[in-house]
Amino acid sequence: MSGSCLSWNRNEVKGEGIAELLSVLGRHYPIAENGEGLPLEVKLAGEGLRVEKSGGKAVIVASSVSLAARGVGMLLSGLVEDGQAVEEKPAFKTVGVMFDCCRNAVLKVDYLKEWLRRAALMGYNLAMLYTKDTYVLPDEEGFGYLRGSYTAAELREVDAYASQLGIEMTGCVQALGHLEPVLKWGKYHSIRDTAAELLTTEEKSYELINKILDFFGSVFKSRRIHLGMDETHGLGRGRYMDLNGYRRPFDIYVDHLNRVMGECDKRGLEPMIWSDMFFRMGSKNMDYYDRDAVTPPDVIAKIPPQVDLVYWDYYHEDVEFYREWIRRHHKLGHKPVMASAVWTWPVFWYNHRKTAATVTPCIEACAAEGVDEIIFTMWGDDGGYCDWSSALAGACYAAEKCFYPQSEPDEKNMAAKFSAICNGDYQAHVAASELTMMTEKEPVSAESLLWDDPLLGIYRKDCEVQFGTGFWPKQGKRYSELASRLEGCAKGGAGNLPLAGELARILEKKIRAFRAAEDALVKPEKVREAMDAVQAVAEALEKFEVSYRGQWYCRNKTFGYEVMQIRLSGQIARWKELCRRLEEIANGTANTIPELTERISVPIGLRCQYSFLATASVYY
Repeated sequence: MSGSCLSWNRNEVKGEGIAELLSVLGRHYPIAENGEGLPLEVKLAGEGLRVEKSGGKAVIVASSVSLAARGVGMLLSGLVEDGQAVEEKPAFKTVGVMFDCCRNAVLKVDYLKEWLRRAALMGYNLAMLYTKDTYVLPDEEGFGYLRGSYTAAELREVDAYASQLGIEMTGCVQALGHLEPVLKWGKYHSIRDTAAELLTTEEKSYELINKILDFFGSVFKSRRIHLGMDETHGLGRGRYMDLNGYRRPFDIYVDHLNRVMGECDKRGLEPMIWSDMFFRMGSKNMDYYDRDAVTPPDVIAKIPPQVDLVYWDYYHEDVEFYREWIRRHHKLGHKPVMASAVWTWPVFWYNHRKTAATVTPCIEACAAEGVDEIIFTMWGDDGGYCDWSSALAGACYAAEKCFYPQSEPDEKNMAAKFSAICNGDYQAHVAASELTMMTEKEPVSAESLLWDDPLLGIYRKDCEVQFGTGFWPKQGKRYSELASRLEGCAKGGAGNLPLAGELARILEKKIRAFRAAEDALVKPEKVREAMDAVQAVAEALEKFEVSYRGQWYCRNKTFGYEVMQIRLSGQIARWKELCRRLEEIANGTANTIPELTERISVPIGLRCQYSFLATASVYY
C-alpha cells in the first residue's frame, strides 16, 4: 500500500467545517485545494464513516468532521485500495486525549497543534489540557507563578485550531485537591486545608473557584469542564479540623461538590469529576479499587445528577475488573466516562507494553458495558520528562482499538498510519519503549537507573537483593543491544529515537561503571580502569543534557526545565565525585568508599521516582 496526494475543490466538499478541515491539514500534508493528486470528494451524511477509492477518485462520507479527518488519514496512509470501500462505525461517541501540562512540561501552542492534527487523523474528537495552575488567572498573580502558564489568548488559539479539526477542547482543572503548586505560597494559606486541598469553609476558596469557572467558560467554546477533585486524601484533616472539628469526609466532599455544581449551573457549564473519592472514602485503605469499599446511600443520594463521573483506571489488565467497576459506577447513578492511559509516566519514552496491556481490556470492557466516552490520559508524574512525541505510537494503538474493540490492532496498518500521519517508524518506537520493562521477569526502569545516585546506589542495591547479582549484567547487555538497535534509526517526525538510543547507551555505561567502581575497592590495580569508566558516564550525561535541552525547548515552554537541569547536573556532579573518591584510593588518602560498601539484605520498599533515589538524606 502507498499513500496518496489528495486534491479537492470547494464544489466537491459538502458540510459545515469540511473545507476548513482540509485547508488546515493541507498546510502539513499532501492535500491541495485545486492541486495535483487524487481528486477527493467529502460530504457529511449518515452514521459512521465510509471511504471509497474508485473511478480515479476518492470519496469520504462521514457523520462528523472528526470522522472525515480519520478518513483522510486512511487515504494518506494508503489503507484504501483502488476499487475498495472501507466502512467504520465508531464504538464510542467520544474518543479523547488528555495532556498533563502542569508537571513542569507545559507544551507550546505550536506543538499542541501538531499533536491535535495528528490525533484528528487518527480519529480523536476531544482533547484536554490538564492544568492545575498553569493558566493565567485574572487578578491572581501567584496562581501559576513562574510555571509557564497559558494565557487566555493561547488557549483560545488552541481551541479555534482544534475546532477546525473536529476536536472539542475541554478545560481540565482542579477545584478541590491537587492544588499544592498554588497553596504552597503564603498568599493562599488562608484557603488551605492541607498542603493540597482547599479549605471548604472559607469563602475565598469559592471566589477562586468562580474565577476558574469564568476563565474556562470564556476561553473554550465547549461548555464541558473537568473539575478534577480526585485524590483528596487529607480532606478535612488539616486546618479544617482545627477550625471546625472532625466531620465525615464524605459529607465535606459532597457539600463542596454540590456548591460548585451550582456555580457551574449559573454559567451553563457541564462538569465532570474523577470518581475515585466516592470509592476511596468508603475503603479502610483509601483504595480506589477496594472490592470491600462501601459508598453510603445518603452520599449516593447527594451526588448531583448533572455531574459526569470519570472512572480512571490505568492499571488493570483483565476485562472483568473494568466491567465490575463500570457497573459500580452505575450503582452510583451514573454512566461513567472512562479514562484509560497511554503510559508516559514516569518514563523518558512511552511504555508500550503497559499501554497495550491496560488499554486492550479497558476498551473491550467499555464496549461490552455500553460506555459512550473514553479518554486516554498522558500523565507527567515525576517531572514531565517523557518524550511526548513517542506517545503518538500509543495514541495510534489506542485509537485503532477504539474503532475495532474486539480485534487486536493490525501492526502493518498502524505502521502505515504512523508513517503517513507522524512521519515516524512505528516498530522503532515500540522497540524504544523497551527502555523501561516493568514486567515480572524484567522489572527494570530506565528512569530509576538514571536517577540512581552513583555512590548510594539505592535502586541498584534494592534490585540486586530482589533479583540477584546477575540482574545488572543482564540489563547492561540488554541496554547495549537496544542502543545499537536505535543508533541506526532516523529521528523522523515523531519521537526522538537517537536520543532514546543515547539514553540506552548511558544506562549501559552506568551499569558497567557501577561494577568497575565496586571491583576497584577489592582490586586496587583496577582503580584507574574504574575511573575511566566513571568519567565516561559523566561525559555521556553532559552530552545527553545538551541534547535533551534542545528537545525540551523545541516542544515545551522554558519554565520547568530548571528541574531537569538540576537533576542532570546533579548526576554529573555525583559521577565526578565518585571519580574523586576513586582518585583518593589511588593516591592512598582513602582505602574505601563507605556509600558503596553499605548494603541491605532485604528490599527496603522504594518508589521509582527521583525523590526516592537521589538521596537517603532529608531536604529540611
